[in-house]
Amino acid sequence: MRRFLPLLLALAVLAAAFPLVLRHVTITTDITDFLPDSRSPEATLLLRELREGAATRLLIAGIEGAPAPELARLSRAVATALQATAEFGLIANGVPRIDDDEAALLFAHRYGLSPATTPDAFTEAALRQDFERLLAGLRSSAEPLLRRFGFADPTGTFLALLRGWSSDARIATENGVWMAPGPRALLLAQTRAAGLDALAQARAAEAFRTAFAAAHPPPGARLLLSGPGVFAAEAALAVRADVKLISTLSFLLVAAFLFWRYRSPMMLAVVALPLAAGTLAGLVVVDLVFGHVHGAALGFGMTMLGVCDDYPILLITDRAPGEPLRRTARRIWPTLRLAVAAAIAGMVPMLASGFPGLAQLGLFAATGLAGAALATRYLLPALLPAEGLPVRPLPERAAHWLLRLPMRRTPVLLGLVAVAVALAVSGGPRMTRDIADLSPVPESVRALDEELRRQIGAPDVRVLLSLTAPTADAALRAAETASTALLASGTVTALDQPARYLPSAATQRARLAALPDDDALAARVEAARADLPFRATAFRPFLDGVAEARHLDPLTPADLSRTPTLAARLSPLLRQEADGWRALMLPEGVRDLAALRQAAAQIPGLLVVDIKAETEALLDQGVGTALRWGAVGGLLVLALLGAGRGLAGGFRVALPLIGALLLTFAALDALGEAITVFHLTAALLLAGVSMDYALFVSRSGREDAEDSARALGAVISCMVTTLLTFGLLALCRTPVLHATGLTVCIGVASAFLLACVLAPRREAA
Repeated sequence: MRRFLPLLLALAVLAAAFPLVLRHVTITTDITDFLPDSRSPEATLLLRELREGAATRLLIAGIEGAPAPELARLSRAVATALQATAEFGLIANGVPRIDDDEAALLFAHRYGLSPATTPDAFTEAALRQDFERLLAGLRSSAEPLLRRFGFADPTGTFLALLRGWSSDARIATENGVWMAPGPRALLLAQTRAAGLDALAQARAAEAFRTAFAAAHPPPGARLLLSGPGVFAAEAALAVRADVKLISTLSFLLVAAFLFWRYRSPMMLAVVALPLAAGTLAGLVVVDLVFGHVHGAALGFGMTMLGVCDDYPILLITDRAPGEPLRRTARRIWPTLRLAVAAAIAGMVPMLASGFPGLAQLGLFAATGLAGAALATRYLLPALLPAEGLPVRPLPERAAHWLLRLPMRRTPVLLGLVAVAVALAVSGGPRMTRDIADLSPVPESVRALDEELRRQIGAPDVRVLLSLTAPTADAALRAAETASTALLASGTVTALDQPARYLPSAATQRARLAALPDDDALAARVEAARADLPFRATAFRPFLDGVAEARHLDPLTPADLSRTPTLAARLSPLLRQEADGWRALMLPEGVRDLAALRQAAAQIPGLLVVDIKAETEALLDQGVGTALRWGAVGGLLVLALLGAGRGLAGGFRVALPLIGALLLTFAALDALGEAITVFHLTAALLLAGVSMDYALFVSRSGREDAEDSARALGAVISCMVTTLLTFGLLALCRTPVLHATGLTVCIGVASAFLLACVLAPRREAA
């Protein structure tokens, strides 16, 4: 242990540096860093909605497992607790939630805001029915509410307006709250934070759970929760569980292998030092360049740094008998330096890809590989004893068989050609175009989301309509016109649009103009009241309210600061942008998208966005960009290998890389795997590993059998540790981990065997 004290102290210093660095590094989770730049109005709108849209900020909750009255109590308690937090802009459960100041303002403007304000609503017959309903209500449990609003608003315009804003009228109300069959109490919440702010969405979901626990639910009652925040939490939980299990198993297997191969537990520390140095270097450099580090770039970057585990293994294993470790480091440095430079060259195009997330990933991985290589070259020889660590030799029969693989080069090359032809004839691997294939969210969670959305009437946003105008009122007028035309065309059955909550000024004035004059209304009220037990002055507040409403200016978006409930409903559908205002409309009942597009074409400026089609186009664009820049990186690598090894030597090194990628994607295609961006990212790791194997196996065509076996043993150790680290990931159900593990597992085995087959011919001992 005393001989390894410098190594252990260096590791302790690096371990202590991690919390210090993380304290000053900002970790972000905005997934839009990995989204491509949009080139069409539809894609631009879709990306904006992904970042800021209402659908991504929606949380839906259900409470079940108790009698309906108890569920109603829990619903009210949870809604009240959430209303007091800063996480939500809107909480709705069927109970009108509005403060006195906002209620007074909206009550005064009720006739301009309500579509029920028509001449027919103020006839003598209609008023008679309203008065009779009011009388019946005053004898029911609704008496307190009706005494407050009923005599000033006997037509029920104000309460109907609030109920219409709360959600779709299809939701049944029981015990004063929304209730679905089961029974199941329903709540709808809209977070203030953007839907792609995973941390804020997770806090919002946790606020729901805390409020439910604080409401003292009876045994058996449970909270069901769905929405982006829940998806983020479930995805993190699924990934965390898989990573915890796999990392524990792989650590034990790698530790056992290294202990068997090198006869010392210190080999774990030897491998850990370059990895820690590379990770720290990547964190610091990315934060300095970008001002923050994306969590995905950190995670994928550390996965790519799995390549750097090879560096200390190559150093220790390739030491000749009696050779000081410092001399070994100098001897293998030209080859190691070329391998690192080629791997970094493959990452460079990512920096110019136009994707901030990919640029961070490439910079993190490139910096980390350079840092790990420098630590292997200069730190490890200085920290370890000159004799390094003992290495168990390869089994003689295995070494003999592997060293004779170059004799079988011709049939292997013919086999590669046959695989390439078969892959080309079949059309190549199938690329996924469904974003759901990338989701780590369990199927049960997605099924619950669909059920809750159906019960609460939340829109299934598959088609989005958009209009722009120079002013807010012009956008509202355009939304009204478009809504009327589309409903008349029959291409949609309903539309959620901003003028539903705040009509244009012209519409409000038209509704107010439909109100009867004072004398006519007073006469109708008196006639409708006849024979009913109301005092003669009972409806004086109603008459005064109508008279006052006629002289009010229309409510406008400028007044939204005084109406938070209305603002919460309106803001997702009407917003100011750099060049004007945008109104969004969410259609329902779209059965024929082509017919909707045809009807929309008759409405100037109306944009129709097919969410699924645009998402697929974005994925295609992202994958296409990644492939193009990957090809550029491949050319840079070939140029670098050619400069370092000459044309023939560079081709010999590049061929195992090309062959390994070919065999990997052919195997994935044969297994029925749909290729995702995760497979393509794993291919970058595979490319780096393949170059290491090819460079070190073919380092010299003049080595004797002992040197060749030693070099081969070093590469075998690298391969086994890589398989034990990443191979287990192939068993995971989480898409990103499964794709990475399966790709690397197939590719590493292919790269090693091809490197052996294509190595310079030499005789085995």
